Amino acid sequence: MNRTESKLGLFSRIKQSVVRTQYSGLLVVVCVVGVYGFVRILMPQSETAQVRFVETRGLEFEKESSPTGPQTEDPFSGPAYDNAVRLRETSALGMAISLSVLSLNAQNGRLPENVDRIIRHLNAARLLPPGIQSNSATIASERSTFNIVYRREPFSFEVLAVPKSDLGSQLLFRFPLPQSEPNTVLYFEASRDRPFPAALSTVEQLSASGWRIRHWRGDVLSLTSATYDSLKEQSDFLRSER
Repeated sequence: MNRTESKLGLFSRIKQSVVRTQYSGLLVVVCVVGVYGFVRILMPQSETAQVRFVETRGLEFEKESSPTGPQTEDPFSGPAYDNAVRLRETSALGMAISLSVLSLNAQNGRLPENVDRIIRHLNAARLLPPGIQSNSATIASERSTFNIVYRREPFSFEVLAVPKSDLGSQLLFRFPLPQSEPNTVLYFEASRDRPFPAALSTVEQLSASGWRIRHWRGDVLSLTSATYDSLKEQSDFLRSER
């Protein structure tokens, strides 16, 4: 009996010790949580932390967007390109007038009376080059206004292209074409503010009044062999009709 009671007393003490240990641990946890809560209450409230992504531009973007950064120049713009296009327009209009004069001469057996008759035929036969329009007053394109001077006897005419832009120059073609260097077309050029030359002036008179003699070699826009041959053929024929 005494041994059994001794064992039961030992078991009871162990159980009480375990229970006290569990309560002690629980008490520690409760104390820690209480202290944490108390500290949170006393601390000043701060804004919730946020993560913000800031997009930054790279160096290449800054160079491209900067107005002072390097800019790619458009090869199809600028005074040189503009003058080259106008050069082709003026020569094409001269060729169209030549065709009109030849056609009227073949139909009627004589050269047209005046510029108005030529312009009416240009419109009726649809000989005007693309991009060039005419009305009762003017012949013009997007870049130029054209003045035509015509003389029936001895036969001759000239086409003067006046730029619409302040940066362009005046271009003058004479038909029949004046004698020029091989495989080139001779024309005349002057600044935009220079007075119009006297009608059908000689080469010497044009040069003396400040018009520069130019030889179209197609350095900006090519003068093709077909264009040159057509201009030369028409010029030779027109010269024979004088």
